[in-house]
Amino acid sequence: MRSRWNLPIFLVYGVLALIAFAFIVTQLGISAPWSNPYTVTATFRNGSGILNADEVFMNGAKVGRINTVEARDGLAVVTMRLEDQRAHPLYADSTAQVRIKNLLGETYIELARGKDSGHPMSTGGSIPVDRTVTPVQIDEVLAVLDPQTRDRLKLLINGAGTALANRGDNLNAQAQTVHGLLTSLNGPANELAARQQQIEAIVLELQRFYDTLARQRDQVRAEFVTWNDVTAQLAAQEGAIGGTVQQADLFLQNLDQLVGGEGANIQATLQRLGPTLTSASSFLDQSNTILGALAPYRRSIHDVFPDLGTSFQDINPQTGQHLWSVYSVNCPATPQSSTCTDGNKPASYGPPADGGMWSQVTGGSG
Repeated sequence: MRSRWNLPIFLVYGVLALIAFAFIVTQLGISAPWSNPYTVTATFRNGSGILNADEVFMNGAKVGRINTVEARDGLAVVTMRLEDQRAHPLYADSTAQVRIKNLLGETYIELARGKDSGHPMSTGGSIPVDRTVTPVQIDEVLAVLDPQTRDRLKLLINGAGTALANRGDNLNAQAQTVHGLLTSLNGPANELAARQQQIEAIVLELQRFYDTLARQRDQVRAEFVTWNDVTAQLAAQEGAIGGTVQQADLFLQNLDQLVGGEGANIQATLQRLGPTLTSASSFLDQSNTILGALAPYRRSIHDVFPDLGTSFQDINPQTGQHLWSVYSVNCPATPQSSTCTDGNKPASYGPPADGGMWSQVTGGSG
């Protein structure tokens, strides 16, 4: 006889079985066929310890699992599925690192999302090998060493163990001292962090200063070239001035030779120069007086000179003598003598000894 509780108990067991199955499927990393998960590929130099369905973490939280691990060209290509929506998208500078989970050697992959550069990585993107890290096992390190080095390392480790045996209290005391020291350093560290912005501003100003110097370097170089040209021109002018100075020195030497021994004559000439200048000044004064007196008759004198020129040009065709005579202004002249008979003022003017020629020219009149 069936109880009326059989159906509800069966349904409860069925629901629990479905929940357990879903949990197992989730833990195995099996996704639903209709889902579209975010996948990314990372290339590692060494795939040792990386297995399918291993976990993928980001910032200490599980975000997905490993789908496949393949070997390509001596590298391990790992495809990961990120199930947590908050873990994607990744960015171009994202990194991947293989870490050891426990002493059994189980591993997981730690992802770093990268900086938001405005270019997110789409699903199916790849992290290159230069941004991935594979842990190095201790046996790999020891395998690099030769047997003698390994023996020495063993002795060193044993000696360190012997030295640190029963020293736990001392180590704890030293740890507390170091902790206090680190605590005391927090203040300067915070101060340095506060000053970091100022230091960055100073560095930026120095960079601008160096950029300004770099831009002005060519200008300074051109100015030095110009200064070099100016200096060359000054040197050339100095050479020309040197030649002039040499010529002036030669001139002074010749002048010294010329006036050498003539000091007395030069002194006497300078002494006579005063009276000479006085006489010249008196002569110029008299000349001014005479010229002032002649000024009213300047036009008449100007009219006479053309006639005098004509008279000077006429000559006697028989004797070749000029047709003009000089009259004495001191005494009257006679035909027999051209000298004065007394020193008084002349009563009249007369021709000189050549009165006969004058008579012929004037038609016989005296």
